[in-house]
Amino acid sequence: MKLENKLALITGSSSGVGAAIVREFAGEGADVILNYRGDERKIFKNLGEAYYTEAIKADVSKVDELKQMFEHIKEKYGRLDILVNNAAVYPRHDFFQATEESYNKVMDTNLKSVFFASQLAGRLMLEQKSGAIINISSNSGLMPKKDKGIEYALSKAGVVYLTKSLALTLAPYVRVNCIAPGFIDTKMSVYANDSEIKREIEGKIPLGRTNSPGDISKTALFLASDDSKNITGQVFVIDGGYSL
Repeated sequence: MKLENKLALITGSSSGVGAAIVREFAGEGADVILNYRGDERKIFKNLGEAYYTEAIKADVSKVDELKQMFEHIKEKYGRLDILVNNAAVYPRHDFFQATEESYNKVMDTNLKSVFFASQLAGRLMLEQKSGAIINISSNSGLMPKKDKGIEYALSKAGVVYLTKSLALTLAPYVRVNCIAPGFIDTKMSVYANDSEIKREIEGKIPLGRTNSPGDISKTALFLASDDSKNITGQVFVIDGGYSL
C-alpha cells in the first residue's frame, strides 16, 4: 500500500481523470477527499462511496469556496498529505468567439484555482513538514495552439510555470510536480462520439494510441508516493510522443 495513512484531496474528481485518480489512490490505501461542483448523484454513478472518505462540494474557481473547503479539512483532519489540482474546463469556441466572460471562466478554473489551492495546501504541508502537490496541466501548455482553445493552452502553460515556482517556494518539505497529458479517452474528449476523428488523431501519435484515464492516474500515484521522493518541479508529458 503506497499511500497507506495518507490523506489526499483531488479537485474536480467526480468523473474522468479525477475519478480515475480517486480509485488509484484509494486502492493504494489513501483516505481520499473528493471535490465536485455539480450533481452529487453523478459521483455515486461514477464511483460509489467505497472509494472516498468524504465528498466536498466546492467551486474551486471561487477563492471563498476554496478557503471554506480547506478550513473544513484542517478542522476535521488536521492535515493534508496530497493535493491533486485536477479541475479544469475546456472552451469549444475559436479565438474570435472568446469573450471576457469565457476567458475568465477558463483562467479562474484552470489556473487561479491551482494557485490558491496550492497556497492553502502549502501552509498545511509546511506546518507538518511534508506533502506532495500534483498539478494536471496539458501538452497544450507546452506548444503553440491554433484557433480553438487558446485560452485553455494559456492557462495550462501557467500551471507549468506555477509548478516550477512552487517547487522552489515550498522546498524542502513539499514536492510539487506536474502531469501534462495529451488526448485522453473521456466523455469530454473531442472524439468522444466520433471514431473517425479518433483514428485520425491516433495516426499522428508515434505510439499509436490516446491516453486512458489510467495512464494519468498511475503517474499521479507515482508522484504522490515515496517512489518519487527526490523528484520536484518536473513536468511529465504523457501523450505517446505527440508533442515531439
